[in-house]
Amino acid sequence: MKLAEFLMQGQQLRQQDRTLAIAYFEQCLQNTTIGNPEADLGTTARVLLDLAVELIATRQPEALQRAQQLLQQAGNALNQKPDTSNEQKAYLLYVQASLALESGELSDVLNILQEAHGAYGDNLEGQALTNDAIGQYYVKVIDFQSALMSFEQSLSVRLELQDESAIGRSYVYLGQLYLLSGDINQASGLFQNTLDIALANSDNFLRLHALKGLAKVSIAECQWQTAIGLLEDAISLLKEPVDTIEIGYLYCDLSEALLGSHQIEESLICIRINVIPRFRDFQYQRGIAIAKHIRGRIYVHRLLEGLDSLDEDAIETAEDSLLDASIGFEQFGMMADYARSLYDLACLYQLCGNSQFQYQFQGKSLRSLELSLSVLDQIGMSNTQLASQVEALLNQVMRGSF
Repeated sequence: MKLAEFLMQGQQLRQQDRTLAIAYFEQCLQNTTIGNPEADLGTTARVLLDLAVELIATRQPEALQRAQQLLQQAGNALNQKPDTSNEQKAYLLYVQASLALESGELSDVLNILQEAHGAYGDNLEGQALTNDAIGQYYVKVIDFQSALMSFEQSLSVRLELQDESAIGRSYVYLGQLYLLSGDINQASGLFQNTLDIALANSDNFLRLHALKGLAKVSIAECQWQTAIGLLEDAISLLKEPVDTIEIGYLYCDLSEALLGSHQIEESLICIRINVIPRFRDFQYQRGIAIAKHIRGRIYVHRLLEGLDSLDEDAIETAEDSLLDASIGFEQFGMMADYARSLYDLACLYQLCGNSQFQYQFQGKSLRSLELSLSVLDQIGMSNTQLASQVEALLNQVMRGSF
């Protein structure tokens, strides 16, 4: 198969179904390395790298290990190729950085991506690709302004190239960033634009991310039933086992929407049945921490609604879930989630304020809120809605302690 034909077919499958895309790249790999030992090394390297990209996107530990092996093989193939182009080297660097980003190994990511960006030279598609990854890096380190600049640079290039699907990907990254920074209106408009592009181009990849984004917007706006419908549509686009972790995340959002609509039992069942087993099957610790956080919030709501008695066992069950989540968030550098889990712990402790456990938890509530506020300040989120909620509860606790 010629490289251009391979790239076109691979791109079409990526827009529709990751399961089919991985199967296609696996078959191409068999054809180039087994059926045709004289295959062009550049084509072989590209197959290896495109397969690695799809495996990285699954977030599954075994898939990440396989991606690392494929990267090594691709590097070896390009080293044997006397006329390896700068663009081929750049794509290798980009995939290497993508794996490091997903694995949480951030120390050299920015340098690798800047090297890839330089190696792409005048290749505008390559520049946009690396700017996306640079933006994702800055999101990971909570530098939203730098992330915004990188994503806007990608969008500018793609608008110049007039590639609608690529423009949609830029809208996704920008929408996710605006969601994180609390600008819900901007995020909503970007995700709606993405959905329009996805439907016009029959692009399931963009449709999935648009539905996810619009669902999160609906959750932020307390439009619970809208969010539930969007999430059910998004889940229907995915397949096990390749998309298992992605499905787990969507069920996390669904559980949150059910909780918001006061379907507390349904929310708890969703976490227990549809989320935790999926993450545990792959030992996906980040997801497990998120699931425990939501489960802890559900337990707090059960206490608030009188579904559980306010006794030591019930309090300890909720506290253990939230504490486990906060430890996981801190370990993985998920500092915004860490601050939120500390706030939710304080809410639990405040719930005990009019009970026999008042003095046992008052000090814990104060410490949790002060630490939460400190974390938000450190990561530049002191002007967010969460920070306002933490400050309001902290003032309430302080008044009650005098």
